[in-house]
Amino acid sequence: MSNLDILHEIYSNGDALPGYLHPQFKLHAPGQNSVGGEFEGLDGMMTHLGSMHALSNGTMKLDPHSYFADDNWGMVISHITAERDGKKLDVQGFGLWRFEDGKLTDHWEYADNAAVWDDFWS
Repeated sequence: MSNLDILHEIYSNGDALPGYLHPQFKLHAPGQNSVGGEFEGLDGMMTHLGSMHALSNGTMKLDPHSYFADDNWGMVISHITAERDGKKLDVQGFGLWRFEDGKLTDHWEYADNAAVWDDFWS
């Protein structure tokens, strides 16, 4: 399976994610907000995603629309929306992934407007 196929798989079937994570996987979430920071392993990834789901009362939606990958790197561009405490989030998100031997070793999250992202999650 190519790295591009792996990205399509994990974004369309979240249950597939654990099988592709390297044992030393790290998630790097940006910003000065309640969901920013460094998260390690599957537990860290699930904690991070669970926090965003809980804080948005389940309204966070990720709509991936562009996928790119080579032998070592991949990127997925998504439209992200959510609502929280009267605020609305509507940004383009960029997920940068690093691969090693068919496993995901790192994931960096980016939003096209860091100030909006920080304000929403603060």
